Amino acid sequence: MLTGFELVFGSVMVLMMFIYMGIIMAFTLGLVRAAKSCPDAAGRLDKASTGKPVLFVSVIIPVRNETGNIRGILEEMRRQDYPADLMEILVTDDFSEDDTLEVAGRFAKEFPGFPLVLIPADSPDLNGPGKKRAVARAVNLARGKIILCTDADTSRGPGWISSMAGCFVHADTQMVLGPVVLDRGNNLLQKIQAIEFMGIMGTTAGSAELGCPVMCNGASLAYRRTAFVKTGGYGSNVQFASGDDQFLMAAVRKMYGKQSVVFNLDPAAVVSTGPEGTLKGFLNQRIRWVSKSRGYNDPVVIGVGMVTWFVHVFLLAGLAAGMLFPRILWLSLGLWIVKMMAEFPMVWTMNRFFGKRKLLRYYLAAQAFQLVYVALAGMLGLFLPYRWKGRKH
Repeated sequence: MLTGFELVFGSVMVLMMFIYMGIIMAFTLGLVRAAKSCPDAAGRLDKASTGKPVLFVSVIIPVRNETGNIRGILEEMRRQDYPADLMEILVTDDFSEDDTLEVAGRFAKEFPGFPLVLIPADSPDLNGPGKKRAVARAVNLARGKIILCTDADTSRGPGWISSMAGCFVHADTQMVLGPVVLDRGNNLLQKIQAIEFMGIMGTTAGSAELGCPVMCNGASLAYRRTAFVKTGGYGSNVQFASGDDQFLMAAVRKMYGKQSVVFNLDPAAVVSTGPEGTLKGFLNQRIRWVSKSRGYNDPVVIGVGMVTWFVHVFLLAGLAAGMLFPRILWLSLGLWIVKMMAEFPMVWTMNRFFGKRKLLRYYLAAQAFQLVYVALAGMLGLFLPYRWKGRKH
């Protein structure tokens, strides 16, 4: 006969898993729909009668201590297949303590025809530290109707700008979320991060397709300049060190509606970045991600986040309680297996899209790792400080 604890704990866990399963299935269906409907990038370009792109694009790259990366990303921007007279690259500094801007300046002299703009941190406009202020300074100076943001420690192919800008052929589109993949990882932790991040990208794409985007990534993000201005930019959340992408996405969706935010599931739009190399670095990163959740006000984002966290907490607690309550142990193991089966189609779809099929062998390890870190980071992120770009927050 079930004890009172087993009955209550088991019932709540089953209910939470039922809700979570519904969310995952909905996002997976959205992802599949997005994969089937995504046209070729060349067919989306906003073109005049001449057949050439007509949208002027301002690419914003916020930098802080990126001496080792800045030249590489500028070389990639120079190799983009988008017309040079319809783009500008704005490198906006966030009080770097190295010679990032000096390296970028030498690059500008080496290629005088390259449309590169350098924005120092001591610019009188929106002066102050932080990535959000650095981006906002660049937006204020940008000439493009389309703002395309990325990070200095990323890489992409020559069709990135064309693919992202091409999504704005539809007048209703105000923001475009790009696919990001974790690459260049060698150890087990990095491979686990890579496969787990594919689930995050699947959730990003699927939720956006359903008209209720719950997350995005600043490594590949585009929006109309008017949308940034009309939503107030980062004015209401500048106190949070991170979240420049997430808060703006929520504001755009709230102001412009469900069809305003889309996901660009195009291989040409893929941006790659490196996973964290150590467990300490990984936990610091995820605590930083969680810390901005205190500023969320979108009920969909809050609801999905809370359900996800509670499911992992209950599963982890159930496995621990199973040492005293065998029925709870078997129930927890069963629900964990159900969770893994439910999430696999989403991860598999994104895995095939990114062409990283060998990473699927780490799926079980990633699920075990996720079970622990989501439960812990979701709680610690609200209280513990973290370090980012040499600053303690």
